Amino acid sequence: MRLLKRTLATLLLPALAGILLLTATPAQAMDKDQDNSKSVTVMTWNLYFGFDDGPVVAAALSGDPEAVVAAATEAWRQVHATDFHRRVRDIALQVRLHAPDFIGVQEAARYVQIDGNGNLVEEIDHLGILIAAIRQTGLSYEVASLVEDTVLELPVLAGNGALTSVTLHDRDAVLVRSNHGLKVSNPQHGTFAYILKPPDFPFELRRGWASVDVSASGRPFRLITAHLEDPSPDPATLTPLQEAQAQELVNIALSGGLPVVFVGDFNTDGFRKWPTYKLLTQDFGLTDAWTATHHGAPGLTWGQSPDLLNLFPKFTQRLDLALSSGRIRFTDADVIGNTVLDRALAGMWPSDHAGLVVTFVP
Repeated sequence: MRLLKRTLATLLLPALAGILLLTATPAQAMDKDQDNSKSVTVMTWNLYFGFDDGPVVAAALSGDPEAVVAAATEAWRQVHATDFHRRVRDIALQVRLHAPDFIGVQEAARYVQIDGNGNLVEEIDHLGILIAAIRQTGLSYEVASLVEDTVLELPVLAGNGALTSVTLHDRDAVLVRSNHGLKVSNPQHGTFAYILKPPDFPFELRRGWASVDVSASGRPFRLITAHLEDPSPDPATLTPLQEAQAQELVNIALSGGLPVVFVGDFNTDGFRKWPTYKLLTQDFGLTDAWTATHHGAPGLTWGQSPDLLNLFPKFTQRLDLALSSGRIRFTDADVIGNTVLDRALAGMWPSDHAGLVVTFVP
């Protein structure tokens, strides 16, 4: 009987969670707008390329063409195995539940596969898939600002053994909810001056930012999303580069003279307070939404297995942050997409990152 109860719970709890999310109407999710017309809610989520990029980089560094083809072909297989069409549904349900005014996304990949004759074989657009999935829940979002980061061509063997080309377009974007009632203007985007590139790296690994200016009940602020370089492969070399990107980001964001909300994948651990995190919060004096609203809680957001199939959460770092300068006052912050219920629909995690949703008064 106990086994039967556990089995029923395993089967019914994910379904119940989906029902609860589906029955939460957009009007209910947006009650916050009626309670406090000055509050703004922003979500940030790294959508995940869908493959482990470590072997691809290692193969490129080796200079072995056969190794590059093998690694790229395996990466393309992983992209299909971690099918974004499946896992996006859990992200879309979180969007419906929280109805954020803005969403910052990173690693919003676009893949284009071309055969040897130049014909299109397949295209996968994470950003378009996400917007369509959210629309199916009853909410509508549009791209307010977008930056294209790394563009990488991968030589991939097709199922018939023919060599094809898959181009990865890495993008970060700010999405805005339709009929949000906020004044949005001045979309900007850019690539950081300090990036990995030849001859120090086998290809140009661009990182960038995208921003908009917003007026909420006459109170202006700037919203900017960014994706900083990952220092973990070589901290001694890459941490200074990441810090240079962080300093450039802050300088750009503050140049308009407005209070600023920063969201994104900063690739620096706010739980263990890595150097770039301390630079942002101590040296630059930015306020961390998580620590401002949660005292001592780890708030981890990264660490799932590359195949996204781990049964239980494996988060080890808090890389996804919401920071602010100026008069911004954070009132709430929640890590989302981080419980076993969040892998119920797809049978895999929505991303290797959890999402973060914050509410603030500008």
